[in-house]
Amino acid sequence: MAVKEELLALTSGMGLAGVAVSNFWDYGAEALDVFKDEIIECIVKTNKMTAVHWYLYFYQDIEEEVSKLWGAVEPEWIYYYAVRTLKEVNLNPDLPEVDFDSCKEEDCPHYDCEVGEKIHEWTNYIRENHRKIDDLIVHSAFQFIFQDRNFLHDFHLELSKLVEENIDYIKEKYPDFVTNKNKIRRQYFPKWMINAIFYRDKGTCSNAECRCDLSNLIRTQNTIHIDHIIPLDLYGSNDASNFQLLCETCNTKKGSRSTLTGAINVPCWNLEKEKE
Repeated sequence: MAVKEELLALTSGMGLAGVAVSNFWDYGAEALDVFKDEIIECIVKTNKMTAVHWYLYFYQDIEEEVSKLWGAVEPEWIYYYAVRTLKEVNLNPDLPEVDFDSCKEEDCPHYDCEVGEKIHEWTNYIRENHRKIDDLIVHSAFQFIFQDRNFLHDFHLELSKLVEENIDYIKEKYPDFVTNKNKIRRQYFPKWMINAIFYRDKGTCSNAECRCDLSNLIRTQNTIHIDHIIPLDLYGSNDASNFQLLCETCNTKKGSRSTLTGAINVPCWNLEKEKE
């Protein structure tokens, strides 16, 4: 099935992803614990809603963000922020544009005037639609984080602690998804997830020392393996963000006790200076 194209809130998503990554080592464990039940549900069986999504929700709250702006910045800035945000998430409310020059009060701060009332209409619209906006921004932020296998490695290493500490609870709640050795049971890989991993990893083995082609366009003898970055034997999970593309040889060498991954990606262009 072809990848569905859609408008992504990349600017807001990039900002959220940056906050989430930079704060992970200080608040990661706390964030995972806040959404423990939701995360457990998506790690026992591969789901499009991942543990990373729930982690991002720990930081994303457009309703609270807008509320904090009043009194902290100029109303004009709030208005343009609201317009940009709604445009980015493809919401086009039938609200009047704000003309600040139309204000009849001299040196007006625009808190209680007609201009201010119009700004409140925009921010109220955001509050009324905050769940949809948050969902779209989190979805966009995930696209950035999903590209970073090194961060995903660290994220799932931290998540493995939650799995180990709560394995009895997980087994009680999802008995069919836990093995006799008290590890998450391996599940069937859905096609959409395989396609996503293949697309992200450019049809290439993720091992930096290998990087062999797995697209079957150049060499046909290499076999694709979908690998758990943090193995199930190390309390890894079936979360859709805990996978990478490896060739059969590298996956066999990695085994069930290694968390090997690679940070090499394909840039849009290189920074090497051209020879004169």
